[in-house]
Amino acid sequence: MQLHQLRHLLALHEHRSLARGAQALGISQPALSKSLRRLEAYLGVKLFERTSRGVLPTEFGRALALHARSIAVEVREAERAIGAIRDGIEGRIAVGSAPSVIAHVLPIATGRLLRRHADLKVTVIGGLHDRLFEWLRNGEIDVVISNLVEDGEEADFRQETLYTDRVVVAARPGHPLARGGKHSRQELAKYRWVLPSQTIVTRQHLELLLKTHGLPPPVVAIETNALAFMRAMLMETDCLGYLPAIVLQPGRECSGLEPLGLSWLDWDRPVGLTVRRSGILSPACERLIQELRRVSRESFKASQLPVRHKPRRGLKVAASDMHGLI
Repeated sequence: MQLHQLRHLLALHEHRSLARGAQALGISQPALSKSLRRLEAYLGVKLFERTSRGVLPTEFGRALALHARSIAVEVREAERAIGAIRDGIEGRIAVGSAPSVIAHVLPIATGRLLRRHADLKVTVIGGLHDRLFEWLRNGEIDVVISNLVEDGEEADFRQETLYTDRVVVAARPGHPLARGGKHSRQELAKYRWVLPSQTIVTRQHLELLLKTHGLPPPVVAIETNALAFMRAMLMETDCLGYLPAIVLQPGRECSGLEPLGLSWLDWDRPVGLTVRRSGILSPACERLIQELRRVSRESFKASQLPVRHKPRRGLKVAASDMHGLI
C-alpha cells in the first residue's frame, strides 16, 4: 500500500466520481482507475462499486477511508514539521555545558537566537566532562560547550575552539599575597588550598605546574566541586583557589574573589564546542553555534580567540581526566 493510493482513495470517497476525483487530483481518469484496481488487488477486497448515483464506497472502502484521513493528517503534520526544522523555525537544540560557559557565553548566544526565532526550544544541561561526553556519545545532547581536551585516539568527536580561558590563583580581597611586592615562590607553600577533587583536570594541571617549579603539591584544606561553596570558603579563609578568570567577574559564581597575579601559575586553555563527528545537527542548532562564535569574538580579546576554527581529530585522555570543573 502506497501513500498516493490512499490519496486517490480519499478523492474518490469525497467526490463519488472517477472524473471529478481525477480532476481534483490532477491526473487522468484511467490513471485513477488503475490505481484503485491495484489497491483493491493488494487488499483482496472491493473498495467501491459503480451505481447510477456514481462511485460509492463499500464497507471496506469506508473503513479504509477513515484510516486514510488520519494518515493524511499525520503526513501533513510531518511535512510541516520537516519544513519548520529545515527552515530553522523548529528543531532540537540540546546542549551540555560546563559552568564557566553556562552563565556567560551560552546565555547571550541563546538569547539572541530566541529573539529572532521565538518558537525554538533549547534544552541546556550542566555537568562535568565525563557525564557531558557520555550524553553526547549516546545522542542525548547535540553539542558540548566546555574546555577542550587533547587530541588522541577517540575519533568519534570533532572540536572547535571558540576562545581561550585563563585559569588563575585567586583568593579573598586583602589576602597577604595580594598586598603588593614580590613574594618568593616558597611563600606559596604557607597557604592551604580549596580545590576540586583529584579527578578534575584543573587541579591536575596546578599540581603539574607546582612540580615543574620545584614546589610541593598543594596542601588541600577543602575539597569540593561546588563553585558556590568554594567561593564561600575562599572568602572566609586565607586559602587559595585555582579558578578561571571568567568566574571571578562581577555577577559570576565566584565574584568578589581576586586574582593574585601569580602569572607563573596562569594556565591558558582553549574553550570550545564538541560534536559527534558523524552527527547531523538541526539547522536551529547550527544557528546557535553561529551565535556562540559571534559572542566569543565580541566578548574576548583578539589574543584570546583562536587563529582559525579547526576541528580536532579526536580526544585522548584518561577516564579521570575527562572530568572538568569548568
